[in-house]
Amino acid sequence: MAGSLPSATHVSADEPVFATMYDVMIFDSSCLNSTSCTGERVEHLVEYYGADWCKPCELIEKEIETLNRTDTFVMQHHPSAFDASFLSASKLRFDYEHRLLYIPSIVIDSEGLLTGSSQGLELSNSLSQRSTSFEGLTHVELINGSLSWQASQGDRVSVWRTEAIEHPTRNRTHPTLATGMLQFNASNGSGNVSSLVQNLNGSLVMMLEHSGVYQLVTDSSNPASGVEFNEDSGFGETVGAQGLSPGQRASLWTGILIAALAPAFYMRWNLSKQAIQEEE
Repeated sequence: MAGSLPSATHVSADEPVFATMYDVMIFDSSCLNSTSCTGERVEHLVEYYGADWCKPCELIEKEIETLNRTDTFVMQHHPSAFDASFLSASKLRFDYEHRLLYIPSIVIDSEGLLTGSSQGLELSNSLSQRSTSFEGLTHVELINGSLSWQASQGDRVSVWRTEAIEHPTRNRTHPTLATGMLQFNASNGSGNVSSLVQNLNGSLVMMLEHSGVYQLVTDSSNPASGVEFNEDSGFGETVGAQGLSPGQRASLWTGILIAALAPAFYMRWNLSKQAIQEEE
């Protein structure tokens, strides 16, 4: 007699699929000229979202420059279309995978979050409090633009091109700015990344991930503050230290408007009362 099949677990279409980062490997351009380039696994991957027009971002970038950790790779994203170095893949990661609202924001190992210039200054402390156990990629090799691997988990391999790009108006350089990205099915075991390797003077960042929305938790006890990323207004809107949600801000402004109109309502009521008294 045949046994009964287990019932399928019902998953609502509205429920988000949570993402996971399993492994991260870095390929430096100096290794690309060798016969075989195997890459190096890092302990921490910091993804910094900034913009050329963002004033608070200057503090974050100076903090990153002083970060003295050989086990950490910092990849900078420019998700704003108002930047000359805008990358659409960075915007998609900002909007749909990390679900961020403000610039500057720092994502650590796709788990921790620091938002705003005040929280961003806690990056070094946050890294010292976190530990990772990246694994899942083996037999990784890059030869003549062909990347091969074996993946024991995850459903996709993302490869980002990072390079040094000069700031358009300030005398400074973004050392590891994301300028290109390709994605492959993790089970494929190989992918052509020659377009990313061509004339590269920087690094390739290889990520083994499970697709979906990342569940980020704050790595700071301080309130968030920064610049709200608003493409419609151009350069964003300054956000107060309270870090209110859009619904809370709407309620706050409604209260402010009511308070501002209260004197006018009182004057109208007073005039109506005088008119009634005169008629009587």
